[in-house]
Amino acid sequence: MRTQRNAAIAALLLLAVAPATAQVPRAVFIEEGGATWCGYCPRARAGVAVMLSRYDATEIDAVEYLDSSGGLSCPDADARNAYNQVGGFPQLAFNGGSTIAGAGTDAVNGSTYDPVVRGLLDDATPLAMRISGYSLAVGSAYVTVELNLEEDLADISQTRLRVAVVEDKVPYNATQYNDVLRDMLPDQALTISEAGQSQQVTLNFTVDPAWLQANLRLVAFVQDDRDRSILQSANSRPTPSYALRYYAQGARTAIAGGTYTFGEAALFNTGINADTYDVTLVTTDLPADWTARLVHEGQDVPGAVVPLAPGERARFNVVIDAASAGQGSVVLNLHAQSGGTPDRQLAYKVITPDTRVLLIDDDGAAAFETLYFAPALAAANKTYGVWDRSTSSLKAADLAHFDMVVWECGLSYPTVDAADREALAGYLDGGGRLLITGQEIGWEMADTGGDALVWYNTYLHANFVNDDTNDMTITGVAGDPIGNGLSLTISGAGGANNQTYPDAISPRGTEASACLIYSATYTAGIRADNGVHKVVYLGFGFEAINSAASRALVMQRVCDWLIPYASGVGDGAVPTAASPPVAAPNPFNPRTGITFSLPAAGPVRLDIYDIRGRLVRVLDEGERVAGPHTVVWDGCDAAGQPAPSGTYLCRLRAGEQGATGKLMLVR
Repeated sequence: MRTQRNAAIAALLLLAVAPATAQVPRAVFIEEGGATWCGYCPRARAGVAVMLSRYDATEIDAVEYLDSSGGLSCPDADARNAYNQVGGFPQLAFNGGSTIAGAGTDAVNGSTYDPVVRGLLDDATPLAMRISGYSLAVGSAYVTVELNLEEDLADISQTRLRVAVVEDKVPYNATQYNDVLRDMLPDQALTISEAGQSQQVTLNFTVDPAWLQANLRLVAFVQDDRDRSILQSANSRPTPSYALRYYAQGARTAIAGGTYTFGEAALFNTGINADTYDVTLVTTDLPADWTARLVHEGQDVPGAVVPLAPGERARFNVVIDAASAGQGSVVLNLHAQSGGTPDRQLAYKVITPDTRVLLIDDDGAAAFETLYFAPALAAANKTYGVWDRSTSSLKAADLAHFDMVVWECGLSYPTVDAADREALAGYLDGGGRLLITGQEIGWEMADTGGDALVWYNTYLHANFVNDDTNDMTITGVAGDPIGNGLSLTISGAGGANNQTYPDAISPRGTEASACLIYSATYTAGIRADNGVHKVVYLGFGFEAINSAASRALVMQRVCDWLIPYASGVGDGAVPTAASPPVAAPNPFNPRTGITFSLPAAGPVRLDIYDIRGRLVRVLDEGERVAGPHTVVWDGCDAAGQPAPSGTYLCRLRAGEQGATGKLMLVR
């Protein structure tokens, strides 16, 4: 019987963690759809192998489902590929959610996958599970999986326990394959839904004598078939002598001023041996007048030295004090004194709401936001904050704080997922201004189809034409406020030199027009104004423009069109800005007065949004004189019905200027 030492340590973890906290870290499970004939699959396999070597058995595992059109397949592999809606090879799914199709050369060293893995490793889950016993012997194979709930699960009707039998070092046509699915055991329904409940499942199965027992392992995972999300996974690989896990609850990027306390972070000793951990805050990226600290066991501390026995945990909160406008970030570093496990880091950031532009870093592991976008925004004299999409999701209410959003996608997959699209739709419906750029946005939305393509057509005001123009020269449309007179190159030194698949696009509808073109046939950039929102969409990567001066000029023109000021005036010297709306009383019930001041007469619109970014009511709209104004909100929506208790955003649009205030209704 191959019952390894992980069974003993897993039992300790299951018991030790449960009374201490209501959540545990979620492991990362990679499912790869592939085929032995697939020319790009070796790149993906190499990248997955890097992930399995970089992160330990308590953090990650992977299975490849080899298609029956090639070798080493089994019926369950085809079934899993169909379940995961694999449309081509390779296609990787991470914890049943994030999907990466295809594999470029950057997949080989894992750089394509590492941001996704790191973004998932800090997830918390209410489900603890372990493989407590197993045998892989021919004629007597079995596995026992134990599950324990730390918090209630609302709906388990379609939640299943699944166990995969996996083999490494499998030879086929002079190539050795790892992580090959050999068998998927029968699904088992999850029967526990309340905190404190446990479930034990034992399954007997058959091991083919042709499989090499020494290379077999088991991977168990619990999956919700409603959305294919994986709640937790575990495997039969030996538990490391030294290992740590962690989670971070809530978003690690916040839009706030003053003092902000982030959600709980927890550190777990998941190794065989006791260890001592140095928990420190790296504050080199904080403004000089900002401070940060840890809260541990109710005390403010600059850092902590924490001894933990196997299965024990320590909990922390990161606090950032923002004393001025701008952005600041810290890194929570977790260091094991044993040296037996690598350091792990959690980055936290605060962006103050008076920042004008939000730059979304959605390029995976690339540093385009730092190298190309930030300098261009600085040259345009725009105050900005950078939001790392790999560490924190976004809602429309987050975006609503900013007059302009720059969303840069690089060549990462997926580019703009369903949650991103929902957030952007809410932001644009509320009068937002968006610059979005990336060389595969159009292709991915068209390839995904359905709601993704509808969103693309509706909010980017574009049609997808061609996946690869193979054209690295771009010219501006004569007379266009953005493109006029521009001549750009998107290859070579001076830029990212990364344009593998620049998209050809075309304007959709009368509100959209081309501003940049590859040639007389293909459009490279679109600007659209439907009277509610404004969008500039580039079918190529802005980062590839091969001179800093050209990038600065393009960014300046985009900003001037999306959020114009008087010529030559930037965010640092705006003498005629409308004041942000201020509510008093706040919190309030049942009504409050919202006051703002206009530097000059002009058109005004004052909207109330809920925290999800949905428009609740238009409070005021029309021409208003210069000076102070007060508008009363009676706490009702557009239909005259009382709005529920909660946080609301008050969005003022004065001409081309905008400002946002926050108010709280308490019933």
